[in-house]
Amino acid sequence: MVRTGNKKSFPHLSNLVEESLCGLSPIQTIMKMAEERNIVKMGLNPEEVISFGGGWCNHHAPENLRNAYKEIVENKTYFHKSGRYSTIAGDYNCREQLARFEKNIYGVKGLQPSNIILGHSSTQLFHDILRVLCNAGDDICFLDPTYANYVNAVKCALPGSKMRFIPALESNTWEYLPDPDSSLEVLKSRCDKGARVFVIPVPDNPTSQIPTDEFLKGSLEILEDRGGFLILDCAYKSLWFGKMSRCFSWSSIDMPNLVTLHSNSKWLSGLGRRLGWIEADVNVTSGLEKLNESVLLSPDTMHSMATARFLEKTLEDRSLKSFIDETRRLYEKTAAVMIDSIDDCLGWNRLKPQGGLYTCCPTPEGEEPVGFVERVLKNTGVLLIPGRGFGPSMEQAVRLSYGPLCYGHELIKEGMERIGCFLSKSKC
Repeated sequence: MVRTGNKKSFPHLSNLVEESLCGLSPIQTIMKMAEERNIVKMGLNPEEVISFGGGWCNHHAPENLRNAYKEIVENKTYFHKSGRYSTIAGDYNCREQLARFEKNIYGVKGLQPSNIILGHSSTQLFHDILRVLCNAGDDICFLDPTYANYVNAVKCALPGSKMRFIPALESNTWEYLPDPDSSLEVLKSRCDKGARVFVIPVPDNPTSQIPTDEFLKGSLEILEDRGGFLILDCAYKSLWFGKMSRCFSWSSIDMPNLVTLHSNSKWLSGLGRRLGWIEADVNVTSGLEKLNESVLLSPDTMHSMATARFLEKTLEDRSLKSFIDETRRLYEKTAAVMIDSIDDCLGWNRLKPQGGLYTCCPTPEGEEPVGFVERVLKNTGVLLIPGRGFGPSMEQAVRLSYGPLCYGHELIKEGMERIGCFLSKSKC
């Protein structure tokens, strides 16, 4: 403890915490804004608030998954086994079943357990894969807009590295990738200056867009030519609408410069049952295994065992595809309700979701988003998320999530009506 006179002062923390991570991150801002005590402080009843803030799904997990956990817990031998360390790469049977899952559902060919490494979550794995692929100070490229949590991940994993944004959203017209060739030229320029990695969520958070296969292939070719890597964050992969993108079937067996990041959180409604995995060339998974020895040591054995049992059974009886298709249709219908409600009640520019859980809109008359969101919440009891932190093009925009309201379509309509009524009165 450092002492100053007769008073005690707390010793300094690391520069990372006190300088690089100082202040509220976009994710912390989202979480704090939605806290019950913040809602009450505004004079609102939390039970009457309609939230478009949560970045989570709300459909029920499949009963076969619950039964898999039940079988493990009720069997003394299985439960004992679930408390043991797995290998650093994760339970072999789980990795084997994940390879089958990718082949049967998406047509990914040739994956072996050695191409898959398990982790605590896609959040942890993203942080660690950056350190496997890059050196501190190497720039990292992201499409703009992009997931807000990447900002602090880069700060923590690669001190001195910068996020370099590749334009995707035209803020004047609110079009997504209107000039893909121009965006690829920006990526090429960044890679020529030393950027090693390009990260793209498919579908995206916050836009719920999926870049065309031609754009993704062009991006991969640029990185292949320069010895870099394309990371596709597939957290929302099972929530695509319409025709499935060909990139979902890409395999690191044929594309060693491709790394895909996965999670059970969205499609299996397991946000709190943390399990993620990476699919990549064996050189990449071996490198990640070296890092995981000191960072993670062992992925969760219980979740791995349950996931393996679930996949084995549902792939065999072919019920897994039906579950995924039903879940996709649920969110596609919910997205349509959201878009129709925005059009009918607000008339804002918006992006039509191609998957995922979100849409985003520019704030009316370019209003500063944090103040706009607070004003709307206080006067309507409807929570939106300010776009700051999702990239430069979202500096005067908001993100709206329909995920938590997949069973509450009437609340979506009511929320948009409340905002529309308030904004109409504000103009009077």
